[in-house]
Amino acid sequence: RIILLGRTGTGRSSSGNTILGRSAFLVEVSPCSVTSRCKRQSGTVGGRSVSVIDTPGLFHTHLSSQEVMAEVGECVGLSSPGPHVFLVTLQPGRFTHEEREAFEWIKARFGPEMTRFTMVLFTCGDQLKGKRIEDFLEESRELSEFVGGCHGGYHVFDNERILDDAGHTVESLQKEAEVKDGQSPGLEKRREEEERTREEEEARKRAERLFWCELVTALGKGAAEGAGIMGKDKGKGKALKKAKVVEKAAALAASPLSISSAAKAVGGAVREGSKVLYKHRKTLLR
Repeated sequence: RIILLGRTGTGRSSSGNTILGRSAFLVEVSPCSVTSRCKRQSGTVGGRSVSVIDTPGLFHTHLSSQEVMAEVGECVGLSSPGPHVFLVTLQPGRFTHEEREAFEWIKARFGPEMTRFTMVLFTCGDQLKGKRIEDFLEESRELSEFVGGCHGGYHVFDNERILDDAGHTVESLQKEAEVKDGQSPGLEKRREEEERTREEEEARKRAERLFWCELVTALGKGAAEGAGIMGKDKGKGKALKKAKVVEKAAALAASPLSISSAAKAVGGAVREGSKVLYKHRKTLLR
């Protein structure tokens, strides 16, 4: 199970197609991002079942950073019970500070153990123009440190000998998968914990909304009862009761406001509001 990661335009989807040996993912020559949702495709490579999960590119042209990161997080479910390899696609060139920060975010999202399962794939290796990849890495301290932190090492796809490079890369991926078979960077457990935290947060918000709804209703009811607009009798019909409430409210609005009526309204609001506070005391004290 391989998860593809990389910025827009680094050939993630094309690399996935090369690994699987077929056009599994949509690839277009376009200045805009093509992949917007995580997608899983499977096949048999060298007699072994291989699943590749493509993800939206970092710095997507249509999605915000938050939307991309949220979607990348969803790839965990598609790789259940967990990926064998995170394959990070890069092109020879400047490794930007933004890219470094994006990968640091991903590492924080998946946990520091992610680096044990990460391999770097340099696409468009022909751009090196005969230069050794090792020499290229020495020219960028940041890139060299990033690649050095990926325990799966690195490989190069050269467009002029893509089939040979792909064969070597797939072989390395298979070896990496065999070593990591039965292991997982704890992503499924992390996903379950995040799901539980999200459910708890939603339950807390629902409880808060219920509290405020009941409190506002109780304050209004108590104030109306205290001011004599609403009676506490429950036996009469709703239509008749509503008509009397409207009649009393109109009469009260037409009369001068007195300290006495205001005090009664406040007292009623406090009385009914206190009942709601007591009812929701456990929620409020969390």
